[in-house]
Amino acid sequence: MLIAFDCRIIRDKNPAGISRVVLEFLKEVLSADRKNDYMLIFDDKEMKDFVLFYLRYIKKTVKVLILPFGILSFDNLFQLPKILNRREIDVYYVPYYFTSPFIRKRTKVILTVFDLMHFFYPYFKMSLTRKLYHKIRLAPRIVLRRADKIVTISINTSRDLIKMFHVPSRKIKMIYMGVSKSFRKIDSRSAKRLLKEKYGVNKKYILYVGRNEPHKNIKALVLAYVKLSEYLREEYKLVLVGKEDERYSEGVRQLIKKYSIEPNVTFTGYVDESELPYIYSAASVYVQPSFYEGFGIPILEAMACGVPVVSSNTASLPEVGGEAALYTDPFDVAKMSEQIRKVLENEGLKDELIEKGFSQVKKFSWFLAANSLVECFNELGGKNDIKN
Repeated sequence: MLIAFDCRIIRDKNPAGISRVVLEFLKEVLSADRKNDYMLIFDDKEMKDFVLFYLRYIKKTVKVLILPFGILSFDNLFQLPKILNRREIDVYYVPYYFTSPFIRKRTKVILTVFDLMHFFYPYFKMSLTRKLYHKIRLAPRIVLRRADKIVTISINTSRDLIKMFHVPSRKIKMIYMGVSKSFRKIDSRSAKRLLKEKYGVNKKYILYVGRNEPHKNIKALVLAYVKLSEYLREEYKLVLVGKEDERYSEGVRQLIKKYSIEPNVTFTGYVDESELPYIYSAASVYVQPSFYEGFGIPILEAMACGVPVVSSNTASLPEVGGEAALYTDPFDVAKMSEQIRKVLENEGLKDELIEKGFSQVKKFSWFLAANSLVECFNELGGKNDIKN
């Protein structure tokens, strides 16, 4: 079969969030599938070069198609179906919940819905078109109805799809994501040296990794840090890792300034993936305060690096963290602070969470995830005997 893998969701050479996950998925799928041919779709030559460089160690040869329009463009609705048909694409895979509903039936369509956060938390600053798309919901209903298969990354997201868009459960295939093998416990001296020399962190710290978007609930984490005793704040810094979106950064920084804890908080900005295992490994506790997550990979990355985890008890996070984390209501700042304090002051609890974390991570594998997605391609492609 010829499978078109749409890479247009990858928008940044410093990938984070879904972009980083899609890159990992793509690499593992191309490594796992020795039977089918692949065409990678881009809308930007520089991003094409970036992705192909990322895949440079993959032996599989792929075709490349550069389109003159983006995945959310008007042209994508009407031009994409013609292109897929002309190229005789058997399976079209797009790691997003938007595509053209006019793709001909000879081409099977598989979507991956990583999360539905924009529908649950409409606090994002978006264009009017995107706001209407998420508010009216007609377009996603049509697209989801057209899809032959919808891949989700958690049971929670599967339930959300069924509840919000009435997607038949038989159309959904749930595939857990994995953790890259690069995430492992790093020698503490090497990790601390990186933190001190590059980011100026020369003491123990509480860690958060991710963007600063509203659903991440970073303000609650800052307030939870403020509620720690003065002694603990003196002993532990708060380190916030991730690319800052200027649309949302002012509120967090104002809160930090209000409580005069600027010297205690470090913003690293975007961090290359090669550095993340070092930053995780040197942390005393990792905190995921989000209101909503489609999966929550940083929880598993922290566990793989031997770091105890405190997490919100919402959406998919308990599903991912299992019994290897302490949980808190994301709205309950006092409880969040208390859970962080427990980990920092109780070595026995800390050691127990670390050991449970190592066991929990073993349940999630990119190898299994990639093979499950390839199975999905083959199942649908095998039914494709219609010629237009």
